[in-house]
Amino acid sequence: MSLLDIDLTGEKNIAVAVSGGGDSLALTVLLADWLQDKNIKLHALTVDHGLRPESAAEAKTVSGILKPFALTHKILKWDGDKPATRIQELAREARYRLMGEYCTKYKIKYLFIAHHGQDQMETILFRLAKGTGVDGLAGMQSVQTLEKGLTLLRPLLPVTHEQLLDVLKARQINWIEDPSNYNNRYARVRIRNVIDVLEKDGLSPERICSLSARIHQTIETVDYLIDKEYKSLILNKDTERIEINYIDFYILPIETKVRILKRIISDLHPQKKYAARLEDIERLAHKMREVFKGATLGGCLFKKKKQILLVSLEHKTS
Repeated sequence: MSLLDIDLTGEKNIAVAVSGGGDSLALTVLLADWLQDKNIKLHALTVDHGLRPESAAEAKTVSGILKPFALTHKILKWDGDKPATRIQELAREARYRLMGEYCTKYKIKYLFIAHHGQDQMETILFRLAKGTGVDGLAGMQSVQTLEKGLTLLRPLLPVTHEQLLDVLKARQINWIEDPSNYNNRYARVRIRNVIDVLEKDGLSPERICSLSARIHQTIETVDYLIDKEYKSLILNKDTERIEINYIDFYILPIETKVRILKRIISDLHPQKKYAARLEDIERLAHKMREVFKGATLGGCLFKKKKQILLVSLEHKTS
């Protein structure tokens, strides 16, 4: 996906996340240029996490950098006590929450994010280190729908960090370097440090982008087939209880069983971001042979009654 592929017909406002770093500033500049002949207002959103003494001043510096451009710049503050652990993870959650609230307030449907090729490499390697499955190896999506109708757009995934800095250098625009990007205390930074070595051996952002696209296509095909299989197994279904044909289910390949179990848990707990840990779902799938007594997982109770697998919310009686 590139900017030229994006259809914003009918949109009056769009937003872009801009930290002041080279990547997000380059995306903001490219968007401002692209929107010159369009009747669309650009909202540049900077989140001041308040984790460093200089963060407030840096956010104001971003305002100064963006002043020559035809856009609205808004600083969003993460107030309250800050966590002692999982700082990057929780800061990310706060960032998307604050930007999401802003977009909801101004009826903005599309939020542009400056993730690029090296970010995609970093994400896939990070997930690989955490023991992800095939879906996780697909990396970030170029189009991702969030809650309340907000859609994230990542048009820079095929682009490198160096190419984005070249955009700013050509315009003589300075950017801000975040010192946390070089702090080996964080796992993502340690992973980032090995990317240069991997690129020299041929694992370039371009190849990772191609791999991600192929995996996404494979997942779409698998999901299509799983959906058909899942529907064929269902005997009864409502918001608190699902019954499927156990005889047909337990003879399925293990990966198919895993995906169907994940789908069942998600259907009964649609509010959950993740159904359950992949390892736990796999463990349950392996237990489901001809003789199966029952189990609980992801807030669901699994029971076998004759030729039926009955799955209900854990607090419900069956």
